[in-house]
Amino acid sequence: MERLLHDLRISLRSLARHWAFTLIAVITLTLGIGANTAVFSIVDALLLRPYPFADLDRLVLARQAAPHAPNETRMPPADFIDLRREASSFQGLAAFRVGFSALTGAGEGEPVVTCAVSPAFFSIIGSRPALGRAFSAEEEQPGRDQVAILSHGYWRRRFGGDPGLVGKTVSLNGRSFTVVGVMPEDFRYPPAVELWTPLALTAELEGERLTPAFEVLGRLRPGVSLGQARMELRGFAARLARQYPSSHQDKGLDLLRLREEQYRFDAALFLTLQAAALFVLLLAAVNVLNLLFARLLGRQKELAIRSAMGASRRRLAQLFLSETVPLSLLAGLLALASASPAVALIRDSIPADYTRWIAGWSSIRVDARVVGFAMAVTFAAAALFALGAAWQTSRYDLNRALKEAAGRGSSGGGRSRLRSGLIVLQVVCATVLLIGAGLMVKGFLRLMDVYGKLDPGGVLTLRLGLPEQRYGGDAQVRSFYQRVLQQISQLPGVESAGMATNLPASNVDNQRTSLVIEGRPLLLPGDAPAADLQVVSPGFFRALRIPLLAGRAVADQDGADAPRVVVISKAMARQLWPAADPLGRRVRLGAPGAAGPWVTVVGVVGDVTQNWWDSAARPVVYVPYLQSPRRTMVFAVRASLPPVGLASGIRRIVREADANVAAQEGVHTMAGEVADALAPLRILGVLMLLFGGVALALAAVGVYGILAQSVAQRTTELGIRLALGGQRGDVLRLVLGQAWALAASGVAIGLPLAFALARVMASLLSAVIAFDAAIFAGLALLMTAVALLAAYVPAQRALRIDPALALRAN
Repeated sequence: MERLLHDLRISLRSLARHWAFTLIAVITLTLGIGANTAVFSIVDALLLRPYPFADLDRLVLARQAAPHAPNETRMPPADFIDLRREASSFQGLAAFRVGFSALTGAGEGEPVVTCAVSPAFFSIIGSRPALGRAFSAEEEQPGRDQVAILSHGYWRRRFGGDPGLVGKTVSLNGRSFTVVGVMPEDFRYPPAVELWTPLALTAELEGERLTPAFEVLGRLRPGVSLGQARMELRGFAARLARQYPSSHQDKGLDLLRLREEQYRFDAALFLTLQAAALFVLLLAAVNVLNLLFARLLGRQKELAIRSAMGASRRRLAQLFLSETVPLSLLAGLLALASASPAVALIRDSIPADYTRWIAGWSSIRVDARVVGFAMAVTFAAAALFALGAAWQTSRYDLNRALKEAAGRGSSGGGRSRLRSGLIVLQVVCATVLLIGAGLMVKGFLRLMDVYGKLDPGGVLTLRLGLPEQRYGGDAQVRSFYQRVLQQISQLPGVESAGMATNLPASNVDNQRTSLVIEGRPLLLPGDAPAADLQVVSPGFFRALRIPLLAGRAVADQDGADAPRVVVISKAMARQLWPAADPLGRRVRLGAPGAAGPWVTVVGVVGDVTQNWWDSAARPVVYVPYLQSPRRTMVFAVRASLPPVGLASGIRRIVREADANVAAQEGVHTMAGEVADALAPLRILGVLMLLFGGVALALAAVGVYGILAQSVAQRTTELGIRLALGGQRGDVLRLVLGQAWALAASGVAIGLPLAFALARVMASLLSAVIAFDAAIFAGLALLMTAVALLAAYVPAQRALRIDPALALRAN
């Protein structure tokens, strides 16, 4: 320890004396460690630990799996009841259903995100209310379910954190609920939920096996693996298929860890970003190694004398460690200091109305886990540099080092080849990272305009959900929406108004349905064609500028008593009738063998990309809402005037129609919703562009450093060349030729690696990444040009060599 402290004191004085080396090394390392720290804070919050629950990996979601509905996550109520009773792999199972309600009272109803849950929901997660109590088993019964638990954030925001609220009543959709508890501040499941109520299982629900209605959460028993629980669920699904072949023949059950719930949307994006940050760290590490090796060349005599006096390799490694630890530690501290505001900027750059739906987003910060990661990277870098320096020193020839130290001979060829190899590695990494960043940025820019043809700038949107207790029948639902839609259409400045069950850029998948084609043989459920299902009103296509390609659109005459009709998208027409006219054809919606009316295709409209992660527009079937009413609909109101001025009129119409119904997410411009939906991509694009720029700069600095040192070491050689009649142009070509060889070698190795990486990225991010030869060629040329530009300064220095001075120096 005494020797180590002595080495540290000497090393700190040396680093202070050679401040230029220290400054460059620290800045370079800070870039690498800081980039990884910032990105890891995102990966840790969103992928590794999106919820602060105990034994998170034992919390799982039981999900229905059907060929015609691959994204369906819910389960029919009767299936859940049977599973809860029979499954032995779980400590408990709870159903839940997220919805919207209106907190009513005096004036306009206030929208609130609610979740109806089984009473065991909170105990399965392992959380208890911070105030009050959880739900009791009896409150699952209809009539005893009018109690509520508030989220901590909603309790503070809406009720001022009043501790006396427990025991008081609030009004939801016109019904009174007694507040029995307030959850802790860090409890946010499901994301964005502000109020929980008991899930009352009515007799009707207990017998429902056709309609998926509930999400199901479970906790695995200790000692039960995910694979064992999956096997039990598959056996359970097989029994249901035997008992109810008409409804369950094509359905299975699967399990998903709770922390993996968002992986489909964010894992590929953020892991790609973390890989890019690691490339930046590798580039930084190679740059610092080159700096250290350059410094070692000036210390050959000192190190040779140490070795001659008996210093072992271990002793030299300890010496180098005492020099690299302060460098890395300082860089790590600076990286942490810079990462914290950078992470806060990323976290706060997306509106809270959007990020509240993303599990873990509010937890993105530089916490103890992130600090631990940064310190691990810091000390790993220090150890790498020390080992690299010790290995390089171990290859010195003692006699040769002492002889070279007496004069100014050139460095050994082996060391020169090693440093050149490190520069080639830098160019390889920079090329791969540049091309990957270029492909991602181009994909992001393309996606930014994916909704441009909808002209979202002039559209207002609002989502309404009608409470089942007040709107129990289809006639009541039709009447409400017809009245509201008609009054909105008559507002001054409204060009067109329509409704649908889901609008583009919602970041929510459409409901899927299987199709049976009249005149074609029935297929097995897994082989039957499928399409997205949208329930729409007249005016929907005009409001969103969706072109009518053939036939007619949904019209007012498509009422409840009219013949059943549908409009289909171009992609669906191309899939089902590639060489025939689809107009007049008949299809049946639902699984093969299921009962249902035949519906006639009366129109074909243009394709629309529903969400940014869709690599292509999917087939869609549009059903008139008067023939298939839904309680929850989303309005799209196109205005010929600035749309924001219509918001108050729309809210007034809804309030007058029913004060107990509130816009679930307020009235927004569709342009704002599109911007929010693409905000994560925009941030990732900026970060990838930043990483690419840093990679380019680090590679340029590395090329400059190796060539500058090469020129300095070859001063005598270049002086002799000039003294013997060599032309300065030849010297310039010699130095630039060395840069060209290094850059060309790195680019030649990097291009196939970048191509392989692009293939992997395209398989994970098919909607974002596409092969682009222009990106490959352009960025390869850019990398080469930057390397030659970095070599120009050392080349100019070589041209200024005075032959007489160079020869005297030798």
